[in-house]
Formats: sequence, structure tokens, C-alpha cells
Amino acid sequence: MWVFILSCAAFALVLVISYKKKSLRLLNDDAAVKHPGLMIFLNVSGIFLFGILPALVYPFPNFFVQENSLLKMFVLITLVLTTSFVAFRVAEKDLEKRIFTVAPTLLSWNFLSLYFLVRILFISAYELWFRGFFLEYSTENYGIVYAVTINVVLYVLLHVVNGKREMLSCIPFGILLCLMAIWFGSPLPAVFIHLALTIPYDIQFVRIKSKTLVA
Repeated sequence: MWVFILSCAAFALVLVISYKKKSLRLLNDDAAVKHPGLMIFLNVSGIFLFGILPALVYPFPNFFVQENSLLKMFVLITLVLTTSFVAFRVAEKDLEKRIFTVAPTLLSWNFLSLYFLVRILFISAYELWFRGFFLEYSTENYGIVYAVTINVVLYVLLHVVNGKREMLSCIPFGILLCLMAIWFGSPLPAVFIHLALTIPYDIQFVRIKSKTLVA
């Protein structure tokens, strides 16, 4: 258990610092990220704390789905495509009505290549921790109901810096990811769904703000 506490506490510290420096994401409170290096560090620290550290203590979760079925694949693909489509549309409407300047270096190929690589690895490690290491540990020790409850509560708390709206949305989303991980016996579906929610916003950010620079 100490590994889980250490992982969360250390990441929460970096998270709060990044929040105060307006460097949580590419877009923070109607302003582009102030310290790109700190944002990258936040994601890298998450990769280590959520992906590597627990793997040194606990058995690595079964990452690949063992029992495939047409129903499972249909549900997963439908969720991923639907989530991605909705995320693209919401991000487009949200970003086009916001007016803020973006430094050209933030949209450079070198920075974006690093950012998207680190971001994808971070989301993967994040879900590996929540819907893999921690969910399996909690299920074995407390049962499925308590495991999912604890998982979602902690998931919500780590989004406290993102505002009430996002915290509330984490409740149904967190439950969905936990149930998918339990159903598939793997955190991999949670990774795909989370990426489908997160990456479209970043892609839209780059697309819309790149047009602004050209104009």
C-alpha cells in the first residue's frame, strides 16, 4: 500500500506546482501553458510514479486481453469512436471561442513530437496504475464494490485542480473505466478510452492555433 500512497502524494505535489504555474496542460484558464518544460516534467513524473514505481513492487497487471469476444470488441470500439468524436466536437467549440496567444515554439514539430509521445505514455501509465495495479490490489483486499468506489474517489480528488465540472465528470467516467477493466481483465481498454478523450483536445488545440499563426 505504501507504494500507492507514495505515488499519489508525489504526483499530487508536482500537480499542485504545475497548477500554480499554469502549466497543467497546453491550455490553462484561457491561456496557453506558461512553462512547457514543467508540463513535460509533470507527465514524465507520472510515467515514473504510476507506471514504473509500482511495477518494482507489485506483479505487472495483465495488460493484454486474454478472452476476446465480438461483443467486447464491439463495445470497446464503439466507446472509443464515440468518445473521440464527442471530444473532437467539444474541443473545437471550446477552443474556437477562446482568444489567447500561443508562442510559435509551442506549435513546433520538435516540441509537439515530444509532448504527444510523453502524453500518450503518461495516460497509459496513469490507467495502468488506476485500472491495473491499484484496482487489482483493492479488489483482492476489499472486493469489487469498495475497490471501484475507492478508485473513483481518488480519481476525482486528483482532478480537484481542474474545477468542479471536471471533477463531477470523473465520477461516471471513472466508473466506466473501472468496469471496462474488470470486464476485460485488463487496463488496456481504459487506456484506449482515456486517450480517445484526451488526445483529440490537444489535436484540436494544435490545429486551431496553427491556423491562427498562419493567418
